[in-house]
Amino acid sequence: MRLVRVQVPEFRALKDVDITFEPNFYPQVFPLGSLNGGGKSTLLQLIFVLLNLEPDFSRKNIPMLEDSYFNDMLLKLIDKYSLKEELIKFATIILLINDNIELRLDYLYGAFYSLSDYLEKNEYTIKPIDGYIFYKNGESAIVVLASIDNTNIAEDQIKVTQLIKSIKKHIFLISPSNQSYIFATQEERRSLYTSDSGKTYDQILRNLKDRFPNFFTYDFIDVLTEVFRLARDKDYNERLKTGVYGTHSEQLEKSINNLFIDGKKITPLTIDQKRHTKDSIQSMGFKLPSGEEIYPEDLSHGELKRLTIFILFQYYEIQDAIILMDEIENAFHPDWQRHIVDDLLAWGPSNQYILATHSYELCRGVTPAHVKEIYPKLPFEPEQQL
Repeated sequence: MRLVRVQVPEFRALKDVDITFEPNFYPQVFPLGSLNGGGKSTLLQLIFVLLNLEPDFSRKNIPMLEDSYFNDMLLKLIDKYSLKEELIKFATIILLINDNIELRLDYLYGAFYSLSDYLEKNEYTIKPIDGYIFYKNGESAIVVLASIDNTNIAEDQIKVTQLIKSIKKHIFLISPSNQSYIFATQEERRSLYTSDSGKTYDQILRNLKDRFPNFFTYDFIDVLTEVFRLARDKDYNERLKTGVYGTHSEQLEKSINNLFIDGKKITPLTIDQKRHTKDSIQSMGFKLPSGEEIYPEDLSHGELKRLTIFILFQYYEIQDAIILMDEIENAFHPDWQRHIVDDLLAWGPSNQYILATHSYELCRGVTPAHVKEIYPKLPFEPEQQL
């Protein structure tokens, strides 16, 4: 699945955004830049939320996204424009699915009964399959118009429904744990900056991750031991089938050791007497060249973050997905920033990556045409203005 285009006429800091991510470009890694406060994080979160929303196919009046700042914003907007008897578009997302199906999703809010007037006024070249309701309360509604350029799919309502409902399985958001998220409530967002709230922000993030299984932060290290157990299981299963132990554990260990530059080596800290069993590895640690043992929490911030990203791809085996990553370069030395593109292609070659960034070093890993900007554009360096 590929994100081909996103348009946002106006949403918070975003205004007249129209960005294309060319599906024929290689690599499928697109840095996204702007000035501070330009809306990079907002755009990634908006894309993630919209592609996670599951339309109300039952046509019942249900909340679009319960208990969220995003939901509160949109409910205020639809009430405002319903009184004006208008239907307003706040986003368009175009996806390419299986290399041959282009799906266009237009997100609208306002007076639902004006939908036919909206379609006629905007002269849709592709007839929308349906107006799927996300939320409806009286004459106010949030609607998505789904248009597919593949006639065989478009004429099969069951396939269309399955296609739209499957999108959220292929969209991931990975971002810092100290970020403010539009799919949290206003109170939860405020707790990031206060010390007197009932819940810690860490607890709030855990709740958000429960609601959005494909939402991760850069502290995903708790499954390191489980990744090795899974590799050990694969080795053992190959032993049962072929009589020879597999090399998954060995390859995983080598890949992790290659992440470090000072000779650190990962090692199981506790192993029972049974070889190649699920419970044989109790925890993981590292050995310095001197032989001293250290724990994952003893790694540097940059080392831990790079290991976290690698482990995430190993554990979830993410493939053919759209991965939205915010501030991936933070805590990385410029040399590591320059190799981010190579790392992502090695760890998840079939995915598409949209990277909100301030790093020129990261951008040097792709062609200038890959780099997308949100206006106002980044200023040129003095020597580039000559």
